[in-house]
Amino acid sequence: MLVLPVANGILPHADGGQVTGVISVGEEKISAKPGQDVLICAWEETTGLYPVGVFARMLHIWSQPACGPNGEELSVVMAVLEGRGYARWNSLSTYGMQIYSPDMEAMNLKALRKEYPTVSGAGWIPNGGFTEFRDTTDISVTIYGNTFEGKKVSIQANLGGLVSEELAHTVEHGMIRALRTYGLCTPRTLQTEMAKETAELKQSVEWSMRFAMPEMIGRTSTGACGNPMSHLAQFYLNRKLIENLTAGKSVSQSLTDARRSAMSRLTDELGLTTNNGIRVLEGLKKGMRHDDTQLKLDILKRIIIKFPFQP
Repeated sequence: MLVLPVANGILPHADGGQVTGVISVGEEKISAKPGQDVLICAWEETTGLYPVGVFARMLHIWSQPACGPNGEELSVVMAVLEGRGYARWNSLSTYGMQIYSPDMEAMNLKALRKEYPTVSGAGWIPNGGFTEFRDTTDISVTIYGNTFEGKKVSIQANLGGLVSEELAHTVEHGMIRALRTYGLCTPRTLQTEMAKETAELKQSVEWSMRFAMPEMIGRTSTGACGNPMSHLAQFYLNRKLIENLTAGKSVSQSLTDARRSAMSRLTDELGLTTNNGIRVLEGLKKGMRHDDTQLKLDILKRIIIKFPFQP
C-alpha cells in the first residue's frame, strides 16, 4: 500500500472524514488514482515516519499550479482523501520517491484502549487547553479545538489522585503537542512531548533572565504557555514601559529599563534564588506551575485512558 507522510499531524477522521491536501510537488511523480487506498502517517523531523496512521481512500486527484518558496511556479498534485480506519505499517519499501508498506495491518484503536491506550487527533486540530486545580482529587484537564469543518470540540479528564497540579499542566501541553505532531497521543508520544515542552520552558526562563527579556518567558516552539509567571512578567513590563514613556524617555531606553525592572520585580515577587541552575527550575515549578519529572509509561497509560478516545 502507498504510504503518504504528512508533516503537520493532519489526519482525516477515520470514520469517513475528508481532508484535502498536496500529495506531490514539482518533478516528484506519484502513481495514484481515484478509488485507491493509501496509508497516511505523520512525519516527525527527528524520528521519521510514525508507524500508526489512518488508511484512506482517494476520492479525487488533480494537478494545479502553485507558488514555490522563492516565488517560482510549481506544479502540485492535490487529492481529497476519505478516512476508512486506523492502521500501522510493520515494514517499508521505496520505489523512486514513493514509500510503500507490503504488510499494513488494520487496527481498531478504540477497542484496544486497555492494552494500547490512545487519544486520536484525526479529524480535528487542538488549539489549546487549560488545567483547573480544586484539590488533589480534582484536577481537571481540558483540551479544546476545532474539527476540519470548523465545529468546536474538546476532551476532558480528571487527573486528581494520579499526578500533581504541575504535572497535570505539563500533561495538558504534552498531549496538545503529541496530537499536533503525530495525530495520535500514546504513552510514548506523550512522554516525548512532555520532555520537549519542559525543556523549552526551562530554556525560556534561562534566556529571559540572562538577557533581561521577560516577554520570552513561557514561549516555546508551539506557542505561549499561560501561567502566573508569564502573566506577571507581561503586566510588570507593560506598566513600567508606559511609566517610562510618560516620563519622556526614548522608546529604546524605556523598553530596556522596563525589561530590567520587570525581571527584578518578578524574581522578588516569586522568591526565586540567585543560583542560576536552581533559579530556572524554580521558575518552571513555582512560576509556571509545570513539573519536568519524567512519568513512567504505566502512569501515562492510566492518564490517557482517563480521556475519551476522541472528541
